[in-house]
Amino acid sequence: MRPIVFEIGGVGVPAFFFMIMVGALAATFYAVHVAKKEGADEVAILDFGIIGIIAAVIGARFFHIIVENPSYYIERPIRVFFFWQGGFVSIGAYIFTIIGWIIYMKKRGLDYWRYFDIAAVAVPVIIFFVRSGCFMAGCCYGKPTDFFIHLRFFNPAALAARYGFLGVALHATQVYFMLNAVIMFFVLHFVYAKRKFHGQVLASFFIYYGLSRFLIEFLRGDADRGMWFGGYVSTGQIAMLFSFLGGIAMWFIFSKKNRELNG
Repeated sequence: MRPIVFEIGGVGVPAFFFMIMVGALAATFYAVHVAKKEGADEVAILDFGIIGIIAAVIGARFFHIIVENPSYYIERPIRVFFFWQGGFVSIGAYIFTIIGWIIYMKKRGLDYWRYFDIAAVAVPVIIFFVRSGCFMAGCCYGKPTDFFIHLRFFNPAALAARYGFLGVALHATQVYFMLNAVIMFFVLHFVYAKRKFHGQVLASFFIYYGLSRFLIEFLRGDADRGMWFGGYVSTGQIAMLFSFLGGIAMWFIFSKKNRELNG
């Protein structure tokens, strides 16, 4: 585990933040590759990448502040801008990115669902790198376990260690998320190759990610991310429930519209 990747001028670069940037670049260039094969606007995909990086950082930070530890920032508001100290929530990144892309596509007059499908096949790439950052930083850690597959954080700078789990065997939730991203990558590409209508891949992403993350969340031990109903359900699980149901609704709506258009 390496919470700080390297230092620049005596300032440490957090692993999580660094991996977000690497993942965003990798996902953008992969999406450009897909767009080129499909004859879509490659410049629009590059713009997606720029918008996504900015929106994701702002959204992830915003949700961390309002969901996980608002009192910490109310006490000293300048801390909002201390990005190098960590503090990001992925749900906020997804929401802000999608809003940013919709505004952009509306201004460009692009087919929303066609371009969302292209973006969706690349999303597992950035999720993989982001969860690699979680692994390096020791955040998004699991609950204590005696399961033979587990992680122990011995670096005092790791978030798990700072919250009292130094050297404790924990569920390898970061690894589970990474493996889940790899599986999701192939599932979405299968759907993309067999797709019958625009929006099908995006709907599949919401369904798959909503269900898989909802289940993995039960093994997470970082309760500071926001817990509800007596600590049984996390903020992430509530969001994933909406993701799953929304994906199913999208699938039926778009497939019905496709049948109507094609008689």
